[in-house]
Amino acid sequence: MRWLITLGTLLMAAATQTAAAGPLDLRVITFNIRYAAPGDNYEKPWSTRGPVVIDWVSETTANATAAGAVPVVGMQEVLHEQLVDITAGLGSAWSYIGTGRDDGKEAGEYCPIFYQPDQVKLLNTTQKWLSKTPDVPSYWPGAGSRRYVLVAVFEDQATGTRFIAANTHLDNASSEARSEGVKIVLSAIRDVQTHWGPDLPVTLSGDFNSEPGQDAYAGMIADGYLQDSYTLADEQARFGPYETYTGFVPDEIPDVSARIDFIWVGPDATWDVTRYEVVDNDVDGVYMSDHRPVFVDITL
Repeated sequence: MRWLITLGTLLMAAATQTAAAGPLDLRVITFNIRYAAPGDNYEKPWSTRGPVVIDWVSETTANATAAGAVPVVGMQEVLHEQLVDITAGLGSAWSYIGTGRDDGKEAGEYCPIFYQPDQVKLLNTTQKWLSKTPDVPSYWPGAGSRRYVLVAVFEDQATGTRFIAANTHLDNASSEARSEGVKIVLSAIRDVQTHWGPDLPVTLSGDFNSEPGQDAYAGMIADGYLQDSYTLADEQARFGPYETYTGFVPDEIPDVSARIDFIWVGPDATWDVTRYEVVDNDVDGVYMSDHRPVFVDITL
């Protein structure tokens, strides 16, 4: 009987390993939704923009699920009142992680990650402030705001495959804070990866307040740990405008746009980027945000 038990154990282990080795399709979204300001000129108040944001996220993630992909959504500039609206609008199939940046609870902007528990199991979450005291809400000297990175370990419910998803929003006021912030972001991800498995694939979404070639972006490239999904995607797999930040500015007004919102993937050649898309933020005359949402379809 003992050899039967041993054989059964080996067969179960083999089945688990086979499932974990299967392909994993994700749709990763990054979206700076703009905090709930009163609105002015072309910027509508959150009461108008919010339903448009929620409808877009709901439709885009539902399309991903219908195609067999797991949706993971990183947002920036989410105030608590907006978080309440978004969680209610997305419905009970969704959950989130992340806190307000000012007190680690509900004060200030969140950088949450939204996920569907019936699709992926949350195994671990780590939040580090981009400062010299990363374990408590704090500023980098000279930064305009408190900033943090959120790192999560997920396990796909269907295959057992694990991956890391991280989300951040770098400082708008200080180049040094952005450059040093990138180092803390990557260190936090590496620490989680060391604990949960050095081969775990990684996605990092966020508003970097840095264009290609500038401080934070240059730091990411120099480090080499993760790669910009835009550059990994074949030209024919890129859709939509190039710029991700537009302001609340109609096309006929002089251009203020830039590409500052990114989805990084890695390490090495872990992910196959099958689609990269920047989505128009003008929906029937209403700007969802001063940023355009970005999403990538990737296969492990």
